Amino acid sequence: MKISCIVHTRNSGRTLEQALASVSWADELIVVDMESKDDTLDIARRWQARILNQPPVPRVDGIRNRFLDQATHDWILVLDSDEYLADDGEKAVRELIEQHQHRFDAIAIPRFNTIAGRTMRGSNWYPDHQIRLFKKGQVAWSDSVHKLPEVVSGSHRLLELRPPHCLHIFHTNYLDIPAFVRRQVEYACSDSYDHNPDNFDFSDYLAKAYENLALYEDQERDGDLSHALSLLMAWDSIVRGLIHWQSLQPRPALSYMTALPIAQKKVSRSKIFLRKLRMRHYATAYVARRLLDIGRNLFRLGRASR
Repeated sequence: MKISCIVHTRNSGRTLEQALASVSWADELIVVDMESKDDTLDIARRWQARILNQPPVPRVDGIRNRFLDQATHDWILVLDSDEYLADDGEKAVRELIEQHQHRFDAIAIPRFNTIAGRTMRGSNWYPDHQIRLFKKGQVAWSDSVHKLPEVVSGSHRLLELRPPHCLHIFHTNYLDIPAFVRRQVEYACSDSYDHNPDNFDFSDYLAKAYENLALYEDQERDGDLSHALSLLMAWDSIVRGLIHWQSLQPRPALSYMTALPIAQKKVSRSKIFLRKLRMRHYATAYVARRLLDIGRNLFRLGRASR
């Protein structure tokens, strides 16, 4: 089974070499470039990629669909220019297609995110499944930042790989906290928002901020960086709410003081607990360790009460 790989680029010289080297085995390599001014195109030519030109856009999600038809093979692998696969990527990809091509049309691959020099292991950053391997014509993106694409044939035709012993995408996200802040501001400013004022409720954004504070915090796995990122992701939600509000005409009352207690009631603690449990690598070891801790605490309490 032949595979086309599509990589979107814009001034990606710092990371593109590693990305293309990791998929050099693909039967077709396509680079969709948005008027890069650095050595991106030189790197693409060196790896004998077919180069397609695209005027710059604020977010790549909205144009992905336009270039999927350019692939000439039945299976497509999509990577961002700051992502790469491990050395055994070819073997893993081809085995997945061979084993599952008749039952599934798309495969969600877990992704390791490296932020400020740390590969995140929890904090809502892992396993971070991405739908990047699929049959041509079976996946469609919406014009929204970081929203997973739709599997056209239905969710029952999507295979979600179970970490840790499976294919992974490696993502070198942000060099440091300032880079993280700059990118989040870019995403927030360029994202698409509902322009109907009747549908705007600032408490929804505040509720998302509370949720992000809980979901992205994981001191045990990611140390103090998880505290910093949870605060930034909460801030990101509030910034998006203000950008959305400012874009509306007529502009509704913000009423943030009223929205605060409403937002807290909208946050489901049980939902957050279950999501954090699932994100912890699907780890039975983690659950067993927590149950053991509870048992030890109960034992200590029992002894203390005697």
